[in-house]
Amino acid sequence: MTLPRFNRKLISISALLAAAVTSAQTVPKPAAPVDVTVSEGTSMSVAVSPDGRTLAIDMQGSIWTLPSSGGPAKRITSLFNDARQPVWSPDGKWIAFFGYLDGGYDIWAVAPDGSSQHKLTWGPYDDREAAYSHDGTRLAFSSDRGDPLGSSYNIWTLDLRSGELKRITDDPSENRMPAWSPDDTEIAFASTRDSGNSVWAVRVADGQTRKVSTAAGTVDAPSWSPGGKIVYHSTAGNGSRLEVDGKALTGDENAFAFRGSWASPTDFYYVSDGKIRRRSVDGGLPQTIAFTAMMQVTRAAGTYTRRKRDFDSAAPRQALGIVRPVISPDGKKVAFAALGDIYVETIGGKPENLTNDKFLDTDPAWSPDGNQLVYSSDKGGNLLQLWIRDMRTGQSRQLTNITTQPQGAAWSPDGKRIAFFDVDAMWRAASISVIDVASGKVTKVHNSLFGPGMPTWSPDGKRIALAMVAPYSKSFREGTNQILTISSGNGASNSADKWFAPVPNLSIDSRGFCGPVWSPDGMKMAAIYEGVLAVWPVAPTGEPLGPPRHITSEIAYSPSWSGDSQHILYQTMDKLKTIDILSGETRDVPLDLKYTPSIPKGRMVLHASRLVDGKSQTARADIDIVIEGNRIKSVTPHSASLHTGATVVDASNLTAMPGLVEYHSHLQKDFGEAEHRAWLSFGITTVRSPGDTP
Repeated sequence: MTLPRFNRKLISISALLAAAVTSAQTVPKPAAPVDVTVSEGTSMSVAVSPDGRTLAIDMQGSIWTLPSSGGPAKRITSLFNDARQPVWSPDGKWIAFFGYLDGGYDIWAVAPDGSSQHKLTWGPYDDREAAYSHDGTRLAFSSDRGDPLGSSYNIWTLDLRSGELKRITDDPSENRMPAWSPDDTEIAFASTRDSGNSVWAVRVADGQTRKVSTAAGTVDAPSWSPGGKIVYHSTAGNGSRLEVDGKALTGDENAFAFRGSWASPTDFYYVSDGKIRRRSVDGGLPQTIAFTAMMQVTRAAGTYTRRKRDFDSAAPRQALGIVRPVISPDGKKVAFAALGDIYVETIGGKPENLTNDKFLDTDPAWSPDGNQLVYSSDKGGNLLQLWIRDMRTGQSRQLTNITTQPQGAAWSPDGKRIAFFDVDAMWRAASISVIDVASGKVTKVHNSLFGPGMPTWSPDGKRIALAMVAPYSKSFREGTNQILTISSGNGASNSADKWFAPVPNLSIDSRGFCGPVWSPDGMKMAAIYEGVLAVWPVAPTGEPLGPPRHITSEIAYSPSWSGDSQHILYQTMDKLKTIDILSGETRDVPLDLKYTPSIPKGRMVLHASRLVDGKSQTARADIDIVIEGNRIKSVTPHSASLHTGATVVDASNLTAMPGLVEYHSHLQKDFGEAEHRAWLSFGITTVRSPGDTP
């Protein structure tokens, strides 16, 4: 891997940051909340009341109302509704919207004064984009209700008198953003069918559909006027505009992709360029409705104490980052990755470092006979590859030499093949491959998936199971982690795929190290549900034969089976335990792994041409940075006397500055230890990872 060569005139000094946090400090009590008044909105829609006097808008996740002539807006829902796309009931008594308040998007209604907010739809599926019928008896909405292993959005109606739900469209394409015809006999909607450039309508009585109009670009958000015209949103090229009958209405405005709201048979309200506007389908210039909305930035109250970090002690410290612990087939040993190396511990003994190198060694897995250990490592000089260690001789050999990054290795029951996910795109998209251990031949058995879980084998070696997202629809990436089983010898064809949902609509906790893992006897699977370890019976195909049974009450992670198919090793917080799945008896697996921080000795002087210290208004010229041990002793104008007896770093043609902080990144091990050097080459010494696989 060639490291980035970015701004070679820059030297990053991480010690400048370290020196800034050397003792506990108390932060002053923050100021009072700050009022922020806005006059524009992002991703905002608008709806006019039946009497034409009031507008409802969605902004910053809340519903607001304001006079239709403009003025200050009043927030009528809470800050945490994630409320979207308000619509008025024909009698003006309710504003319906979809909001994420109860574990998913549902349809809600609230009175215009903010009172009596209540829920209209329930369930694990997404219900969006409500629209009242003109007689006020029904709500149309789009929903991905259907198969928990994958469906599509369709148009549904809710009878507000009886509560009856009725599916109006039944099509595998994505059908969304409903709008009622003036006589309530049809519902117009946007659809991805026929390249997504048409408005469609469905007859409510019998579900018959027809194409209403076609545009040059992608069409969505139709709205049906009392006069019979349908205005819709269209994107073609870089444009975002409203059209009617194939003709543009909004010109150079950046029209937002939400339904217009009709004030008369010809006039409607909409949002473009972040502003509320009213215009006529007959042409002419729009009227801009000026508004303001006051929001508050609320800071955390009180004071807090900064964590005191120990930069000086060389005493051994307990290693906390234990990755993919796996129990040996005989149940006597545990292999795991920690501190960038592979370790093996005989239970009750001390961990032995098997790799002990500067490279990233990770994801160990035992062969069925316990004599070999496969793992991923970049010690071959490039990116991660699979390596095999013979546990009897201690010899290691590189198994793969491919251009992608094999990880998550799992041995077949006969020990002749190894399955792995093969990272071949961003964000850990990976295909699934199998390698023949004797010949080294690699066969791709499934095309690339988005972030697949670790493979696990069926007892006959014909199927491979893994955790994978079963998306509810193609419109959004929401879904649940369920079990995908694939053929182990069917080439890259996906035709043999089979999905199973042990608990419909409930996710396996993550696709990292939460299972499923198939027991060696093939009769059970284990995975983590709702934070705890669960086991359930399966057929030889992987089909669940009963519901998952929770067998721990404590947080569990990274399960692996012993060869007797009765005991499971798992992590719980910073501990390892085994459990007998029949008796429920658990035993601690003591793990005493310590490391010693490397603290430099001696005195160093870095002579920099310029220093950007983050405090001064201009760069400081010709600076000596004196470092003793791991601390910056002084930062002063250059003096030759300071260099006596010190190791001198000549940066007299470079600029020094504190290390940069990458505040939001998803760290992954795909690039091995080279990733850390890549960060440093960009001047980054601190990385915050909000979440990813370990």
